[in-house]
Amino acid sequence: MKTIRIYGRTEFPGKVTAEALVSPMPLQGFTNVDPDRGCTTERNHPLFGISYAGKVLVFPSQRGSGGFLKYGRGDHKPAAFIHTVASPINVLCYLQAHVPAMTDFEKDPMDYIETGDIVFVNADEGYIEITKKE
Repeated sequence: MKTIRIYGRTEFPGKVTAEALVSPMPLQGFTNVDPDRGCTTERNHPLFGISYAGKVLVFPSQRGSGGFLKYGRGDHKPAAFIHTVASPINVLCYLQAHVPAMTDFEKDPMDYIETGDIVFVNADEGYIEITKKE
């Protein structure tokens, strides 16, 4: 199996290995996320209704304001957050969620990670490892 390692900046520490769920579009909070089901409720979003619970949620950026905090609530939160554009609002979400989070990668993880890949997030040491799905 091919493994790809990419270094980045830690926003919240921790280590986790989980399946990736990739959003090609930015994610928005407030009324566009259901923390009790762990999914986006934005009807025109590619991840509409797909559970992110226990997954490494990979996305380009957040869209909108503080409603993004809902992604880190409840029993259905992601296992980790990986994103390409940093935002102070994102950091508040990760602090609340207590799950590993990384950004500012040497290479864009969106170019390497596909939904279903297994991602080891080592936010303690500042890298992710991607094992491609078969």
